[in-house]
Amino acid sequence: MKTFRERSAEQILYILGLIFALLLFAFLFLIHSGRLRIELTETIPPCLFYRVSGLYCPGCGGTRAIRALLEGDLIASFLYHPFVPYVAVLYALFMISHTVEWIAARKKSSHETRFMKGLSLKSGYLYAGILLILLQWMVKNLLVVFGIHL
Repeated sequence: MKTFRERSAEQILYILGLIFALLLFAFLFLIHSGRLRIELTETIPPCLFYRVSGLYCPGCGGTRAIRALLEGDLIASFLYHPFVPYVAVLYALFMISHTVEWIAARKKSSHETRFMKGLSLKSGYLYAGILLILLQWMVKNLLVVFGIHL
């Protein structure tokens, strides 16, 4: 059973998630309809940390991962920075499960709502994300040690 505070936080996140989805769909619609033109360069300059140290920072690849994800290339997004598709999947699961829960709760039958539970906020998701960031950071820099630059 969720406490009032947990439920309230999830409701706020759900509303923010809906606003984000609407803004994202509007942005993508404007781009694909030709009403908004954004010139993206083919190369993204390396970060300052990379320029100074020659090593990748924990966020290196994030911009390219978001760009690949928006273009629908999930594999490239994962390879650039696995945290980006991880967050996208969590976001989708959270939004879908809470939408289903909201629709089921609007029906009067408690039998239907008893089994509909939205994805709960858990600290494990945060820790898994941090672990994913650290692992990809170590792997990329280990490759640098062996002379492989991405």
